[in-house]
Amino acid sequence: VIEKILSSSSITANNDTVQCIDVGSFLGVITLMMSKTLQKNKKNWKIHSFEPFRESFLRLQKNISLDPCNKNIILNNLAVSDTSGKKTLITYPDTPGQNHVDISALKNKDRIYQENVEVITLRDYLYKNNINHIKICKIDTEGLDEQVIKGLYEYLENRAIGYFIFEYNNNFTYEKINYILSSYGYTIYYMIRNENIVIDSLENYPLKSKSLLNLIAVSSNEKVSFIKEFNLG
Repeated sequence: VIEKILSSSSITANNDTVQCIDVGSFLGVITLMMSKTLQKNKKNWKIHSFEPFRESFLRLQKNISLDPCNKNIILNNLAVSDTSGKKTLITYPDTPGQNHVDISALKNKDRIYQENVEVITLRDYLYKNNINHIKICKIDTEGLDEQVIKGLYEYLENRAIGYFIFEYNNNFTYEKINYILSSYGYTIYYMIRNENIVIDSLENYPLKSKSLLNLIAVSSNEKVSFIKEFNLG
């Protein structure tokens, strides 16, 4: 789905710099896929990737260094939330993909470790880097996506992010994210697991695909072209 969006005529038809964000990059799979697609379609583009866990960040750096266009990818060893400062990162040695920033004063448990990380808001990052528009913002923070979205402030009001893509976590988290984004004119769609298909209602979700993988929120500015691109009209 990301590849299709970044290959659309709205991308290729103008010379504006395309900016994308990958929050919770882990080892860089999504970042590299975005890069590969943009290399085919755009001259001017940037990807801003965020990974707070030092060990994963070092592996991310190594993977991105193999990309021939790695100078277009900005790597940030930072966590992202709704406030900036220092926070605790809960890490799981056996499943580092589940690492997440602690917001509940969780104490040490068996097989769980903690490290202090620097945290920023996307609003501050975009303002500091003079970025006015993001085409795609992918967020995967193991259940804390709501905090990342809240940290965008007026960028939500200005529809400065064309698309959000985030992991389906649970009904409660989804409802809160849907409430925030819908109040700013975004529409939620559902991406069928392991297929290049998007649907506009869970009622249409095929029975053979029992679990959701990702959701996509589309701004009002992108909705018409998105509906056309994915035959949702």
